[in-house]
Amino acid sequence: MQHLQHLAAGDGRNDIPTAPFLRLEPVHLGHAPAIQRLAADPAVTATTNLPEPYPPDGALHWIRYLLPKRQAGVEYAFVLLDARDEVVGVNGFVEVRREEGWAELGYWIGRPYWGRGYATAGGRLLLNFGFGELGLHSVVARPLVRNRASCRVLEKLGFRFVETQRNVFPKFHPDDLLAVYEMTAGEWAALP
Repeated sequence: MQHLQHLAAGDGRNDIPTAPFLRLEPVHLGHAPAIQRLAADPAVTATTNLPEPYPPDGALHWIRYLLPKRQAGVEYAFVLLDARDEVVGVNGFVEVRREEGWAELGYWIGRPYWGRGYATAGGRLLLNFGFGELGLHSVVARPLVRNRASCRVLEKLGFRFVETQRNVFPKFHPDDLLAVYEMTAGEWAALP
């Protein structure tokens, strides 16, 4: 996966001409301080599955949990790096079922970087990896219905809204609703 370090948001099909420069790098322990700083923001944790409040050792604990999962091929997480090599957020596949050709996409962007197109640009890079490198047939995402910004990112990426689902995540209220989105490899390949 080292080659992902050289991909940028403007390097291929399905990219908006004004997309910010962005590259993905597999998460490693050296990213912990930057992830910790961004993830500790209550505005970030409010609508993500990050613990709230974010624990002081949350990033180190998560990365140590993640590394064997990446080795097993069941979870992939990347930091999104801007042109200055600053971590602006994290994205990845939180559950990968290679036998079924399926994965669930997750992402968050640090508040100082909101509104700059990073989630969409990072999503394009991640989908190129998922449909290309991993050979996935389908990718789903399940943001909270009330997280309109996340829903808009998925729509910009070309995801299709499938249904509204009752919340399954213990962090959120049982009455919260999830917006289920899906994209197939064929739909991704057909995008301009």
